[in-house]
Amino acid sequence: MDFKVELSQNSIQELKNIIQEAIRNEIKNLFPDFSNKSNDEQVFLDRKQTCKLLGCSLTTLYHYQKDGRIPFYQVGRKIYFDKAELINHLKVKSKF
Repeated sequence: MDFKVELSQNSIQELKNIIQEAIRNEIKNLFPDFSNKSNDEQVFLDRKQTCKLLGCSLTTLYHYQKDGRIPFYQVGRKIYFDKAELINHLKVKSKF
């Protein structure tokens, strides 16, 4: 039995929004200290986006994580970085 689903551009965007909201809610459940921030302030970056922000390689980012030099959150096997928290941390610790 073949099953094919076609989505319009609006449906794709709506699906993305639903998934993003579900991830935000799950992260809030796993990390209650996030609840004091508004959703507008919360921007979570994946490893590649964080490397681009920091101007470093994935290997260097891994070492920063392993050494506890930057804050990160793990949900399952995925690693996320709160952009505002990361920038604030980098301001406090101006040099790695």
